[in-house]
Amino acid sequence: MLLAVLVIAAVVYVAPWGGGAYMRFKAAQIRAQLESYHKAHGKYPISLADIPRLSVNGPIHYQRDFNSPEVYYLWYGTGFGTVEEYDSKSRTWHGPR
Repeated sequence: MLLAVLVIAAVVYVAPWGGGAYMRFKAAQIRAQLESYHKAHGKYPISLADIPRLSVNGPIHYQRDFNSPEVYYLWYGTGFGTVEEYDSKSRTWHGPR
């Protein structure tokens, strides 16, 4: 019984980390394609749909800063009402918040 409680507690505690690592991995793939697009076109795309062969099958969102087209944001949900966000200007992840 104690072993079952410990296993369940470990899964509940560690599971969010695994999901976050997977989402960051997928976001890193998108970032690489965004940088490749930027290198070829001199700007970031308005939408991820502008990048050929990019398949986004998940809840990763993209937004280019329209005031500064050299800046974009990627984010995904980490729980109820919280997100983890990548800022291309600072090249850092922020969150969850």
